[in-house]
Amino acid sequence: MGLLSVVVMWAGAGPATAAGSAGPGAQELARLRSGEAVLRVGTDATFPPFESTDAKGEKVGFDIDLVRALASRAGIKNVEFTQMPFDNIVPALQAGQIDMGASGIYISDERAKAVDFSDVYYPGGLAVFVADSNTSIHSLADLAGKRVAVQVGTKSVEWLKENQPRARRVVVQTNQQMFSTVGLGQADAVVTGGPAGQYFIAQRGGLKQVGQRLTEENYGYAFPKSEAAVTAAFDAALHTMKQDGSYAELTKKWFGAQGPTAQKASKASKPLFDPRTIVDSWGQIQHGLLVSISVIVMSLCLSLMLGMAGGFAKLSRVAPVRWLGNVYVSVIRGTPFVVQLFFVYFGLPQLGLQLPPMLAGVLSLGLYSGSYVTEIVRGAVQSIDRGQLEAARSCGMSHASAMRHVIVPQAFLRMLPPLGNEFVSLTKNSTLVSFITIGELFMVGQTIISRTFDALTVYLFIGLLYYVLTNLIGFTTRALEKKMAVYV
Repeated sequence: MGLLSVVVMWAGAGPATAAGSAGPGAQELARLRSGEAVLRVGTDATFPPFESTDAKGEKVGFDIDLVRALASRAGIKNVEFTQMPFDNIVPALQAGQIDMGASGIYISDERAKAVDFSDVYYPGGLAVFVADSNTSIHSLADLAGKRVAVQVGTKSVEWLKENQPRARRVVVQTNQQMFSTVGLGQADAVVTGGPAGQYFIAQRGGLKQVGQRLTEENYGYAFPKSEAAVTAAFDAALHTMKQDGSYAELTKKWFGAQGPTAQKASKASKPLFDPRTIVDSWGQIQHGLLVSISVIVMSLCLSLMLGMAGGFAKLSRVAPVRWLGNVYVSVIRGTPFVVQLFFVYFGLPQLGLQLPPMLAGVLSLGLYSGSYVTEIVRGAVQSIDRGQLEAARSCGMSHASAMRHVIVPQAFLRMLPPLGNEFVSLTKNSTLVSFITIGELFMVGQTIISRTFDALTVYLFIGLLYYVLTNLIGFTTRALEKKMAVYV
Protein backbone atom coordinates (compact mmCIF):
# COMPACT_ATOMS: atom_id res chain seq x y z
CA MET A 1 0.00 0.00 0.00
CA GLY A 2 2.88 2.39 0.79
CA LEU A 3 4.57 1.64 -2.52
CA LEU A 4 1.29 2.25 -4.38
CA SER A 5 0.92 5.64 -2.66
CA VAL A 6 4.41 6.67 -3.72
CA VAL A 7 3.70 5.69 -7.34
CA VAL A 8 0.38 7.59 -7.35
CA MET A 9 2.00 10.70 -5.87
CA TRP A 10 4.82 10.63 -8.44
CA ALA A 11 2.42 10.17 -11.33
CA GLY A 12 0.21 13.03 -10.18
CA ALA A 13 3.11 15.42 -9.82
CA GLY A 14 3.11 16.18 -13.52
CA PRO A 15 6.17 16.95 -15.58
CA ALA A 16 6.44 20.56 -14.46
CA THR A 17 6.48 19.57 -10.81
CA ALA A 18 8.79 16.61 -11.14
CA ALA A 19 11.21 18.57 -13.25
CA GLY A 20 13.71 20.46 -11.19
CA SER A 21 12.79 18.77 -7.90
CA ALA A 22 16.42 17.83 -7.44
CA GLY A 23 19.81 18.72 -8.83
CA PRO A 24 21.51 22.06 -9.51
CA GLY A 25 19.17 25.00 -9.04
CA ALA A 26 16.48 23.09 -7.11
CA GLN A 27 16.75 25.51 -4.20
CA GLU A 28 16.42 28.53 -6.52
CA LEU A 29 13.39 26.95 -8.21
CA ALA A 30 11.79 26.46 -4.82
CA ARG A 31 12.37 30.13 -4.00
CA LEU A 32 10.81 31.16 -7.32
CA ARG A 33 7.77 28.95 -6.69
CA SER A 34 7.29 30.29 -3.19
CA GLY A 35 7.41 33.89 -4.40
CA GLU A 36 10.48 34.61 -2.31
CA ALA A 37 12.51 35.32 -5.47
CA VAL A 38 11.61 37.02 -8.76
CA LEU A 39 12.52 35.48 -12.12
CA ARG A 40 14.59 38.22 -13.77
CA VAL A 41 14.33 37.88 -17.55
CA GLY A 42 16.72 39.82 -19.78
CA THR A 43 15.35 40.84 -23.18
CA ASP A 44 16.11 43.30 -25.96
CA ALA A 45 12.60 44.61 -26.60
CA THR A 46 13.45 45.87 -30.08
CA PHE A 47 12.78 42.61 -31.93
CA PRO A 48 9.10 42.32 -32.88
CA PRO A 49 7.12 40.12 -32.94
CA PHE A 50 9.19 38.29 -30.31
CA GLU A 51 9.59 41.30 -27.99
CA SER A 52 8.89 45.02 -28.23
CA THR A 53 7.14 47.75 -26.24
CA ASP A 54 3.71 49.32 -26.72
CA ALA A 55 2.89 53.02 -26.49
CA LYS A 56 2.58 52.75 -22.70
CA GLY A 57 6.06 51.28 -22.38
CA GLU A 58 4.82 47.79 -21.53
CA LYS A 59 6.75 44.88 -23.00
CA VAL A 60 4.73 42.80 -25.44
CA GLY A 61 5.42 40.01 -27.90
CA PHE A 62 5.52 36.28 -28.43
CA ASP A 63 8.44 35.74 -26.04
CA ILE A 64 6.82 37.90 -23.36
CA ASP A 65 3.54 35.99 -23.48
CA LEU A 66 5.20 32.60 -23.73
CA VAL A 67 7.61 33.20 -20.85
CA ARG A 68 4.76 34.33 -18.60
CA ALA A 69 2.70 31.27 -19.55
CA LEU A 70 5.63 28.88 -19.03
CA ALA A 71 6.53 30.46 -15.69
CA SER A 72 2.92 30.14 -14.53
CA ARG A 73 2.79 26.46 -15.48
CA ALA A 74 6.13 25.87 -13.78
CA GLY A 75 4.70 27.34 -10.58
CA ILE A 76 6.85 30.49 -10.68
CA LYS A 77 4.92 33.36 -9.15
CA ASN A 78 6.77 36.53 -10.15
CA VAL A 79 8.41 37.43 -13.47
CA GLU A 80 10.25 40.68 -14.18
CA PHE A 81 11.53 41.67 -17.65
CA THR A 82 14.69 43.76 -17.91
CA GLN A 83 15.57 45.69 -21.07
CA MET A 84 19.18 45.31 -22.22
CA PRO A 85 21.17 45.23 -25.47
CA PHE A 86 21.08 41.80 -27.08
CA ASP A 87 24.84 41.19 -26.86
CA ASN A 88 24.77 41.82 -23.07
CA ILE A 89 22.31 39.03 -22.28
CA VAL A 90 24.81 36.15 -22.06
CA PRO A 91 27.34 38.17 -19.99
CA ALA A 92 24.49 39.21 -17.68
CA LEU A 93 23.52 35.56 -17.19
CA GLN A 94 27.11 34.65 -16.38
CA ALA A 95 27.39 37.55 -13.94
CA GLY A 96 24.14 36.61 -12.18
CA GLN A 97 22.47 39.90 -13.13
CA ILE A 98 19.51 38.03 -14.68
CA ASP A 99 18.08 34.51 -14.36
CA MET A 100 16.90 33.96 -17.93
CA GLY A 101 17.49 35.32 -21.42
CA ALA A 102 14.47 35.58 -23.73
CA SER A 103 15.19 37.58 -26.86
CA GLY A 104 15.01 35.42 -29.96
CA ILE A 105 18.32 33.72 -29.06
CA TYR A 106 19.61 31.08 -31.44
CA ILE A 107 20.78 27.85 -29.85
CA SER A 108 24.42 27.38 -30.82
CA ASP A 109 27.33 25.24 -29.65
CA GLU A 110 29.38 28.35 -28.89
CA ARG A 111 26.72 29.90 -26.65
CA ALA A 112 26.02 26.52 -25.04
CA LYS A 113 29.54 26.62 -23.59
CA ALA A 114 28.55 29.65 -21.51
CA VAL A 115 24.84 29.05 -20.76
CA ASP A 116 22.22 26.31 -20.82
CA PHE A 117 19.35 26.35 -23.31
CA SER A 118 15.76 25.24 -23.06
CA ASP A 119 14.21 23.02 -25.69
CA VAL A 120 13.43 24.68 -29.02
CA TYR A 121 10.39 26.94 -28.66
CA TYR A 122 10.29 28.35 -32.21
CA PRO A 123 12.01 27.56 -35.52
CA GLY A 124 14.35 30.27 -36.73
CA GLY A 125 17.06 30.34 -39.34
CA LEU A 126 18.80 33.22 -41.07
CA ALA A 127 17.58 34.73 -44.32
CA VAL A 128 18.63 37.51 -46.69
CA PHE A 129 16.38 40.54 -47.18
CA VAL A 130 16.80 43.32 -49.73
CA ALA A 131 14.82 46.35 -50.91
CA ASP A 132 11.83 45.65 -53.15
CA SER A 133 13.54 47.52 -55.97
CA ASN A 134 16.79 45.54 -55.73
CA THR A 135 17.42 43.37 -58.79
CA SER A 136 21.11 42.61 -58.32
CA ILE A 137 20.99 40.26 -55.32
CA HIS A 138 19.47 36.83 -55.89
CA SER A 139 21.61 34.56 -53.71
CA LEU A 140 24.30 34.43 -51.05
CA ALA A 141 26.99 34.65 -53.74
CA ASP A 142 25.65 38.04 -54.84
CA LEU A 143 26.47 39.53 -51.40
CA ALA A 144 30.19 39.58 -52.28
CA GLY A 145 31.34 43.19 -52.17
CA LYS A 146 27.92 44.37 -50.98
CA ARG A 147 27.15 46.16 -47.71
CA VAL A 148 25.23 43.77 -45.48
CA ALA A 149 23.61 44.89 -42.21
CA VAL A 150 23.77 42.56 -39.19
CA GLN A 151 22.95 43.06 -35.50
CA VAL A 152 25.82 43.00 -33.02
CA GLY A 153 26.04 39.86 -30.89
CA THR A 154 23.77 37.78 -33.12
CA LYS A 155 24.47 34.63 -35.09
CA SER A 156 24.32 36.56 -38.37
CA VAL A 157 27.62 38.36 -37.66
CA GLU A 158 29.78 35.24 -37.45
CA TRP A 159 27.75 33.33 -40.01
CA LEU A 160 28.24 36.02 -42.65
CA LYS A 161 31.93 36.26 -41.82
CA GLU A 162 32.37 32.52 -42.36
CA ASN A 163 30.09 32.00 -45.37
CA GLN A 164 30.54 35.21 -47.32
CA PRO A 165 33.78 36.85 -46.13
CA ARG A 166 33.78 39.20 -49.13
CA ALA A 167 30.63 40.93 -47.90
CA ARG A 168 31.14 44.30 -46.21
CA ARG A 169 29.49 43.94 -42.81
CA VAL A 170 27.53 46.89 -41.41
CA VAL A 171 27.16 46.06 -37.70
CA VAL A 172 24.34 47.89 -35.89
CA GLN A 173 22.92 47.80 -32.37
CA THR A 174 19.23 47.05 -32.88
CA ASN A 175 16.88 45.11 -35.10
CA GLN A 176 15.19 48.30 -36.33
CA GLN A 177 18.53 49.84 -37.34
CA MET A 178 19.23 46.80 -39.52
CA PHE A 179 16.16 47.25 -41.65
CA SER A 180 16.48 51.04 -41.71
CA THR A 181 19.97 50.85 -43.22
CA VAL A 182 18.50 49.36 -46.41
CA GLY A 183 15.82 52.01 -46.72
CA LEU A 184 18.37 54.77 -46.12
CA GLY A 185 20.82 53.36 -48.64
CA GLN A 186 23.44 52.59 -45.97
CA ALA A 187 23.34 48.86 -46.73
CA ASP A 188 22.37 46.71 -49.71
CA ALA A 189 20.97 43.77 -47.77
CA VAL A 190 20.14 42.45 -44.31
CA VAL A 191 20.97 39.02 -42.88
CA THR A 192 18.74 38.27 -39.90
CA GLY A 193 16.19 35.80 -38.55
CA GLY A 194 13.55 34.85 -41.10
CA PRO A 195 10.53 35.38 -38.77
CA ALA A 196 11.64 38.90 -37.81
CA GLY A 197 12.21 39.83 -41.45
CA GLN A 198 8.83 38.54 -42.53
CA TYR A 199 7.17 40.43 -39.68
CA PHE A 200 8.87 43.65 -40.74
CA ILE A 201 7.60 43.15 -44.29
CA ALA A 202 4.06 42.64 -42.98
CA GLN A 203 4.36 45.75 -40.83
CA ARG A 204 6.18 48.19 -43.07
CA GLY A 205 6.85 46.69 -46.50
CA GLY A 206 9.69 47.89 -48.68
CA LEU A 207 11.69 44.66 -48.36
CA LYS A 208 11.61 41.18 -49.83
CA GLN A 209 13.27 37.90 -48.88
CA VAL A 210 15.85 36.45 -51.24
CA GLY A 211 15.64 32.66 -51.57
CA GLN A 212 15.00 30.26 -48.70
CA ARG A 213 16.39 30.03 -45.18
CA LEU A 214 20.18 30.04 -45.07
CA THR A 215 20.46 28.10 -41.81
CA GLU A 216 18.42 25.77 -39.63
CA GLU A 217 19.05 27.26 -36.20
CA ASN A 218 16.19 27.42 -33.74
CA TYR A 219 15.29 29.71 -30.88
CA GLY A 220 15.68 28.74 -27.24
CA TYR A 221 15.63 30.39 -23.83
CA ALA A 222 18.99 30.81 -22.10
CA PHE A 223 19.64 30.01 -18.42
CA PRO A 224 22.73 30.02 -16.17
CA LYS A 225 24.41 26.61 -16.00
CA SER A 226 23.83 26.61 -12.25
CA GLU A 227 20.02 26.64 -12.72
CA ALA A 228 19.40 23.26 -14.38
CA ALA A 229 16.24 22.70 -12.32
CA VAL A 230 14.70 25.95 -13.60
CA THR A 231 15.58 24.98 -17.18
CA ALA A 232 13.98 21.56 -16.71
CA ALA A 233 10.82 23.14 -15.28
CA PHE A 234 10.47 25.38 -18.33
CA ASP A 235 11.07 22.46 -20.69
CA ALA A 236 8.35 20.45 -18.96
CA ALA A 237 5.93 23.39 -19.14
CA LEU A 238 6.71 23.92 -22.84
CA HIS A 239 6.04 20.24 -23.54
CA THR A 240 2.66 20.53 -21.80
CA MET A 241 1.70 23.67 -23.73
CA LYS A 242 2.52 22.00 -27.05
CA GLN A 243 0.37 19.02 -26.11
CA ASP A 244 -2.71 20.91 -24.94
CA GLY A 245 -2.82 23.34 -27.87
CA SER A 246 -2.11 26.55 -25.95
CA TYR A 247 1.28 26.90 -27.65
CA ALA A 248 -0.38 26.74 -31.08
CA GLU A 249 -2.87 29.44 -30.05
CA LEU A 250 -0.07 31.73 -28.90
CA THR A 251 1.88 31.13 -32.10
CA LYS A 252 -1.18 31.99 -34.20
CA LYS A 253 -1.73 35.15 -32.16
CA TRP A 254 1.71 36.58 -32.95
CA PHE A 255 2.66 34.97 -36.25
CA GLY A 256 -0.71 34.37 -37.89
CA ALA A 257 -1.78 36.53 -40.82
CA GLN A 258 -4.30 38.33 -38.62
CA GLY A 259 -2.18 38.67 -35.48
CA PRO A 260 -3.09 41.56 -33.15
CA THR A 261 0.01 43.56 -33.97
CA ALA A 262 0.06 42.83 -37.67
CA GLN A 263 -0.59 45.74 -39.98
CA LYS A 264 -0.69 46.00 -43.72
CA ALA A 265 2.27 47.82 -45.15
CA SER A 266 1.04 51.35 -45.71
CA LYS A 267 1.81 53.06 -48.99
CA ALA A 268 0.63 56.43 -47.67
CA SER A 269 3.47 58.88 -47.15
CA LYS A 270 4.23 59.89 -43.58
CA PRO A 271 5.35 63.37 -42.53
CA LEU A 272 9.09 63.78 -42.17
CA PHE A 273 8.61 64.79 -38.52
CA ASP A 274 5.59 63.15 -36.88
CA PRO A 275 4.61 64.74 -33.53
CA ARG A 276 2.18 61.87 -32.91
CA THR A 277 5.16 59.61 -32.27
CA ILE A 278 6.14 61.78 -29.31
CA VAL A 279 2.59 62.36 -28.08
CA ASP A 280 1.72 58.65 -28.13
CA SER A 281 4.93 57.74 -26.31
CA TRP A 282 5.06 60.66 -23.88
CA GLY A 283 4.61 58.44 -20.81
CA GLN A 284 7.70 56.43 -21.78
CA ILE A 285 9.72 59.53 -22.61
CA GLN A 286 8.80 61.22 -19.33
CA HIS A 287 9.88 58.17 -17.33
CA GLY A 288 13.15 57.91 -19.26
CA LEU A 289 13.84 61.61 -18.73
CA LEU A 290 13.33 61.30 -14.96
CA VAL A 291 15.71 58.33 -14.85
CA SER A 292 18.30 60.27 -16.87
CA ILE A 293 18.06 63.28 -14.58
CA SER A 294 18.46 61.03 -11.53
CA VAL A 295 21.57 59.41 -13.01
CA ILE A 296 23.05 62.80 -13.96
CA VAL A 297 22.43 64.46 -10.58
CA MET A 298 23.77 61.56 -8.52
CA SER A 299 26.80 61.13 -10.78
CA LEU A 300 27.49 64.86 -10.70
CA CYS A 301 27.49 64.90 -6.89
CA LEU A 302 29.76 61.86 -6.76
CA SER A 303 32.18 63.30 -9.32
CA LEU A 304 32.41 66.54 -7.32
CA MET A 305 33.23 64.67 -4.12
CA LEU A 306 35.76 62.42 -5.80
CA GLY A 307 37.24 65.33 -7.73
CA MET A 308 37.72 67.47 -4.65
CA ALA A 309 39.25 64.56 -2.75
CA GLY A 310 41.45 63.60 -5.69
CA GLY A 311 42.54 67.18 -6.36
CA PHE A 312 43.68 67.78 -2.79
CA ALA A 313 45.25 64.32 -2.69
CA LYS A 314 47.43 65.29 -5.66
CA LEU A 315 48.40 68.48 -3.83
CA SER A 316 49.12 66.67 -0.56
CA ARG A 317 52.57 66.84 1.00
CA VAL A 318 52.10 63.19 2.10
CA ALA A 319 53.67 61.02 -0.60
CA PRO A 320 51.33 57.95 -0.33
CA VAL A 321 48.24 60.19 -0.53
CA ARG A 322 49.69 62.04 -3.52
CA TRP A 323 50.51 58.70 -5.16
CA LEU A 324 46.89 57.50 -4.74
CA GLY A 325 45.60 60.66 -6.40
CA ASN A 326 47.97 60.21 -9.33
CA VAL A 327 47.04 56.53 -9.77
CA TYR A 328 43.31 57.33 -9.71
CA VAL A 329 43.62 59.93 -12.46
CA SER A 330 46.04 57.85 -14.54
CA VAL A 331 43.93 54.68 -14.51
CA ILE A 332 40.48 56.23 -14.96
CA ARG A 333 41.45 58.80 -17.59
CA GLY A 334 43.59 56.25 -19.41
CA THR A 335 40.78 53.74 -20.08
CA PRO A 336 37.49 54.14 -22.01
CA PHE A 337 34.36 54.82 -19.99
CA VAL A 338 32.45 51.93 -21.58
CA VAL A 339 35.18 49.49 -20.51
CA GLN A 340 34.95 50.78 -16.94
CA LEU A 341 31.15 50.57 -17.03
CA PHE A 342 31.18 46.95 -18.22
CA PHE A 343 33.90 46.03 -15.71
CA VAL A 344 31.85 47.38 -12.80
CA TYR A 345 28.59 45.74 -13.92
CA PHE A 346 29.75 42.49 -15.53
CA GLY A 347 33.27 42.02 -14.16
CA LEU A 348 32.92 42.70 -10.45
CA PRO A 349 30.26 39.96 -9.95
CA GLN A 350 32.91 37.42 -10.92
CA LEU A 351 34.93 38.76 -8.00
CA GLY A 352 31.95 38.40 -5.67
CA LEU A 353 30.66 41.99 -5.79
CA GLN A 354 27.34 42.41 -7.58
CA LEU A 355 25.92 45.92 -7.88
CA PRO A 356 22.41 46.97 -8.95
CA PRO A 357 22.33 48.60 -12.41
CA MET A 358 21.63 52.12 -11.12
CA LEU A 359 24.42 51.97 -8.54
CA ALA A 360 26.85 50.52 -11.10
CA GLY A 361 25.98 53.23 -13.62
CA VAL A 362 26.24 56.13 -11.17
CA LEU A 363 29.48 54.77 -9.68
CA SER A 364 31.09 54.32 -13.10
CA LEU A 365 30.00 57.73 -14.36
CA GLY A 366 31.02 59.44 -11.12
CA LEU A 367 34.45 57.77 -11.09
CA TYR A 368 35.10 58.68 -14.71
CA SER A 369 34.01 62.31 -14.42
CA GLY A 370 35.70 62.63 -11.02
CA SER A 371 39.11 61.98 -12.58
CA TYR A 372 38.68 65.05 -14.79
CA VAL A 373 37.32 67.13 -11.91
CA THR A 374 40.44 66.12 -9.96
CA GLU A 375 42.67 67.81 -12.52
CA ILE A 376 40.37 70.86 -12.64
CA VAL A 377 40.64 71.25 -8.86
CA ARG A 378 44.40 70.75 -8.83
CA GLY A 379 44.98 73.21 -11.66
CA ALA A 380 42.70 75.87 -10.16
CA VAL A 381 44.37 75.71 -6.74
CA GLN A 382 47.86 75.84 -8.23
CA SER A 383 46.89 78.83 -10.38
CA ILE A 384 46.46 81.03 -7.29
CA ASP A 385 49.60 83.03 -6.60
CA ARG A 386 51.61 81.31 -3.88
CA GLY A 387 52.27 84.67 -2.31
CA GLN A 388 48.69 84.77 -1.07
CA LEU A 389 49.21 81.56 0.88
CA GLU A 390 52.44 82.91 2.37
CA ALA A 391 50.73 86.19 3.28
CA ALA A 392 47.92 84.32 5.03
CA ARG A 393 50.44 82.20 6.95
CA SER A 394 52.35 85.33 8.01
CA CYS A 395 49.11 86.64 9.53
CA GLY A 396 49.01 83.63 11.84
CA MET A 397 46.65 81.39 9.84
CA SER A 398 47.33 77.67 9.71
CA HIS A 399 47.93 76.02 6.33
CA ALA A 400 44.46 74.41 6.39
CA SER A 401 42.77 77.66 7.40
CA ALA A 402 44.61 79.61 4.70
CA MET A 403 43.57 77.09 2.07
CA ARG A 404 39.96 77.17 3.23
CA HIS A 405 39.47 80.92 3.59
CA VAL A 406 41.93 82.39 1.06
CA ILE A 407 42.94 79.95 -1.68
CA VAL A 408 39.91 77.72 -2.26
CA PRO A 409 37.29 80.51 -2.68
CA GLN A 410 39.42 82.09 -5.41
CA ALA A 411 40.20 78.72 -6.96
CA PHE A 412 36.53 77.76 -7.01
CA LEU A 413 35.72 80.75 -9.22
CA ARG A 414 38.37 79.61 -11.68
CA MET A 415 37.01 76.06 -11.57
CA LEU A 416 33.51 77.01 -12.67
CA PRO A 417 34.00 77.28 -16.47
CA PRO A 418 35.87 73.95 -16.82
CA LEU A 419 33.49 72.31 -14.32
CA GLY A 420 30.56 73.41 -16.46
CA ASN A 421 32.19 71.82 -19.50
CA GLU A 422 32.85 68.61 -17.59
CA PHE A 423 29.29 68.34 -16.33
CA VAL A 424 27.99 68.86 -19.86
CA SER A 425 30.19 65.93 -20.93
CA LEU A 426 28.88 63.89 -18.00
CA THR A 427 25.31 64.58 -19.11
CA LYS A 428 26.02 63.34 -22.62
CA ASN A 429 27.98 60.31 -21.38
CA SER A 430 24.99 59.32 -19.24
CA THR A 431 23.37 57.86 -22.39
CA LEU A 432 25.91 55.03 -22.24
CA VAL A 433 24.48 53.61 -19.00
CA SER A 434 21.67 52.20 -21.17
CA PHE A 435 24.12 49.39 -21.96
CA ILE A 436 23.67 48.01 -18.44
CA THR A 437 19.85 47.89 -18.47
CA ILE A 438 19.17 51.37 -17.00
CA GLY A 439 16.00 52.59 -18.71
CA GLU A 440 17.15 56.16 -19.30
CA LEU A 441 16.09 58.49 -22.10
CA PHE A 442 18.24 57.06 -24.88
CA MET A 443 17.18 53.46 -24.20
CA VAL A 444 13.54 54.54 -24.15
CA GLY A 445 14.09 56.19 -27.52
CA GLN A 446 15.49 52.95 -28.95
CA THR A 447 12.44 50.98 -27.86
CA ILE A 448 10.07 53.61 -29.28
CA ILE A 449 11.86 53.50 -32.63
CA SER A 450 11.64 49.71 -32.71
CA ARG A 451 7.86 50.06 -32.55
CA THR A 452 7.28 53.15 -34.70
CA PHE A 453 10.29 53.04 -37.08
CA ASP A 454 10.31 56.85 -36.78
CA ALA A 455 13.99 57.38 -35.99
CA LEU A 456 14.13 60.97 -37.22
CA THR A 457 11.37 62.23 -34.93
CA VAL A 458 12.57 60.35 -31.86
CA TYR A 459 16.26 61.21 -32.19
CA LEU A 460 15.51 64.89 -32.89
CA PHE A 461 13.28 65.14 -29.83
CA ILE A 462 15.71 63.31 -27.55
CA GLY A 463 18.52 65.51 -28.85
CA LEU A 464 16.41 68.56 -28.01
CA LEU A 465 15.86 67.32 -24.44
CA TYR A 466 19.60 66.81 -23.94
CA TYR A 467 20.24 70.23 -25.46
CA VAL A 468 17.97 71.76 -22.81
CA LEU A 469 19.67 69.81 -20.01
CA THR A 470 23.19 70.79 -21.06
CA ASN A 471 22.22 74.43 -21.46
CA LEU A 472 20.67 74.43 -17.98
CA ILE A 473 24.03 73.29 -16.64
CA GLY A 474 25.80 76.03 -18.59
CA PHE A 475 23.34 78.67 -17.36
CA THR A 476 23.79 77.54 -13.74
CA THR A 477 27.59 77.66 -13.86
CA ARG A 478 27.56 81.11 -15.51
CA ALA A 479 25.15 82.40 -12.86
CA LEU A 480 27.38 81.09 -10.07
CA GLU A 481 30.44 82.57 -11.73
CA LYS A 482 28.80 86.01 -11.94
CA LYS A 483 27.59 85.85 -8.34
CA MET A 484 30.97 84.87 -6.94
CA ALA A 485 32.89 87.40 -9.02
CA VAL A 486 32.12 90.08 -6.39
CA TYR A 487 34.37 88.26 -3.91
CA VAL A 488 37.45 88.53 -6.10
